[in-house]
Amino acid sequence: MATINTHKAKDGTLTYRVRVRRRGERVQTASFPTLKDARKWATMMEGDIIAGRHFPDKKPKHTLNELLDRYVQEIMPRKTPETQRSHRAVVAFWQERLGHKLLTDITKADIIALRDEIQKTSAPATVQKYLTILSHALNTAIREYGWLDTNVVNTVSRPPLPPGRVRYLTDTERTRLLQECHNSQNPYIYRLMVLALSTALRRGSLLGLTVDRVDLDKGIIYLEKTKNGSRLALPLVGEALVLTRELVQMSASGYLFPRGEGNPWCHYRAAWDHAVKRAGLEGSFRFHDLRHCSASYLVQAGVPLYTVGTILGHRNPAQMTARYAHLSVDNLREALETLSTRMSL
Repeated sequence: MATINTHKAKDGTLTYRVRVRRRGERVQTASFPTLKDARKWATMMEGDIIAGRHFPDKKPKHTLNELLDRYVQEIMPRKTPETQRSHRAVVAFWQERLGHKLLTDITKADIIALRDEIQKTSAPATVQKYLTILSHALNTAIREYGWLDTNVVNTVSRPPLPPGRVRYLTDTERTRLLQECHNSQNPYIYRLMVLALSTALRRGSLLGLTVDRVDLDKGIIYLEKTKNGSRLALPLVGEALVLTRELVQMSASGYLFPRGEGNPWCHYRAAWDHAVKRAGLEGSFRFHDLRHCSASYLVQAGVPLYTVGTILGHRNPAQMTARYAHLSVDNLREALETLSTRMSL
């Protein structure tokens, strides 16, 4: 009537899962750290069932694997393609390490142990990412599936994040990198960089742009869904508009930037890395930093932070763009000089 299976985790930890069956009753399962506890529970459960004292829980039991499988099928498609690619490895990690456990059997100690393991080789932002994705899945189990009552991840502390990184190109660095991209054997990498600087769009948004999202007559590109899930419309001006016209004419697949199977960035990574290296920026500049460049140049030009945040597509423009505030010191100086003049005798 009762069976006990042994599961060995990657770190060598053993757990014992008990399944108690009886005709006409729902299968009862539970996991234990020791074989003694597993046998004790099995004996007690069998006795209760025989004596008619056991009443199965109304809430069905589900493993983390079951939850994450459903999460991948139903929740992940709501995210952008680039976010999905980034999150798949995280989901696979949790499935490998805790997937065999029932949701109700996952403990705070389990989460802390794996948090500390990730922390040994990863930055605080990565640790937060792993915990956030698992927490989102558990919250989904609570709010949408009714599989769980509490979220154990919420009881675990997370490492503090360092100040946001702001790396932007000086005028000389920008000129060198643009020249190297222009000289690249990849005919699209220069166009990709110019559009990135001119629109402040994320790499995934740029590589996902399709011809039907571009209005050349009005000079506007439309994004149906940004990383934060909102819509965005951005004007195209100057060289960005000229290059976009060329890309529309060159397009054979419907995308502005050609892409094959898998991660679209794979078709541009080598060309970008070589250009960065030839420009003397190796190891210190990433493609995402072009977004910081755009924001930094706008702030230094006196554009209000709220407007910059709107261009960047931030949900809370004022808060998310605060990292660039130190670049607008001259504007603050003018404001304070005005205040000082009024207060003077």
